[in-house]
Amino acid sequence: MRVLMVEPTVYQEGALDKRPTRPTQLVSLTLPYLAALASDDVEIQIAYEMNEDLDDAYDLASYDVIALTVQTIHLKRGLELLRAWRGLGPTLVVGGPATVEDDERLVPVLGRFADAVAVGDGEETWPRILDDVRSGSLKSVYRPERPTPMANAPLPRFELVNFDHIDAPHVLPSITARGCPRRCTFCSEFLYSKWLLRPVDDVIDELLQYRDRFGIPRVCFRDDDFLVHPKRSRELLSRLAGEGIEWACQTDFNLARHPDLLEVALESGMRVASFGMESVREDNRKWTEKTFFTIPEAEDLLVRLHEAGVETQVNVIFGFDYDDPDVFEETFALLERTHVSRFFPSILYPIPGTPLYEQLRAEDRLLNDHAPGIDDPLLVWFKPKHLTPDQLVEGYLDLEQQFAQLPTDDKNYWLGRDIVVI
Repeated sequence: MRVLMVEPTVYQEGALDKRPTRPTQLVSLTLPYLAALASDDVEIQIAYEMNEDLDDAYDLASYDVIALTVQTIHLKRGLELLRAWRGLGPTLVVGGPATVEDDERLVPVLGRFADAVAVGDGEETWPRILDDVRSGSLKSVYRPERPTPMANAPLPRFELVNFDHIDAPHVLPSITARGCPRRCTFCSEFLYSKWLLRPVDDVIDELLQYRDRFGIPRVCFRDDDFLVHPKRSRELLSRLAGEGIEWACQTDFNLARHPDLLEVALESGMRVASFGMESVREDNRKWTEKTFFTIPEAEDLLVRLHEAGVETQVNVIFGFDYDDPDVFEETFALLERTHVSRFFPSILYPIPGTPLYEQLRAEDRLLNDHAPGIDDPLLVWFKPKHLTPDQLVEGYLDLEQQFAQLPTDDKNYWLGRDIVVI
């Protein structure tokens, strides 16, 4: 059986036309990991559409199965590809986070164009789908029948990735946990998975194989909140110390309350820390129940990391109820005085199923009955409280430009100025 596994690019107008592709420094985990779950008689190829033109690089009709993994940002493009490939010959399978959002509202939509939709985690469903393709008994929808196992996961098949399309130096992804124990009201992570932890021994073995088998001692932990469990983090990181592995992660500013853990992290090879600050205003974070740090604590930690040579990345969302036109200037001032390396602003997007979405809907502040696809980062589809939509977009764009004009010689970059790690 020949299988092509595809991660679509994000949507572009006229996306089926020929268009330039670009190398990326990132390797996503989903496809190499799912490939490792297939039996040995399955011949698998992996394609990241961001890096290559699928029509030019692959004889698409020659495969028995083409499988797509789709996040919300890939949804429009994924549907485009499925429509284009209908009737081509291969069995079309689609899965990914988009299948569980909004009470699985998209499953019937995806099912119009795919032969099978895999809902939720794929550890158990993906091998079952391949078996059913072989036996001619494919079902239209698959859901896990057992809890997701977190022990004894196979080594992701990164040998299937064409690293000619990946910018050097290469960084491999890993997870030590799924889900998140936090319950921020705007965040959808709880929709996808319970908080599940991998055994520390398994994680250490995986990272050493990354270094020794693939020759790549750089790793990006894709956990939603990597250092959220201080005791476990100390155990894992203390075992990494001295192994020559450098790492990046996203975590939260609660790290400021655990200075001993910070020291262990630095000694074990921490090179990048990405934080969801969400807002410089305490009232906004109280409103969203993100109250496990204060802004002074966050500032102290950012300065400490900068002085230690760590690249700091900060994510801020604009459009919360306590934002007004002055919030952009306040945010810029914090970024400047803490020497943040990279800044990722976004406009609030109420995600169906989250408490914030339900609150805005109850207050009649949503502008559509259903969430539009996330293909426009400037989309405002709710009524802000103290900003007009135009003020929100203009403030966002002005702040982006202000930050881009800050001098770069006072910032830390792990892998290079043009490479984004998290």
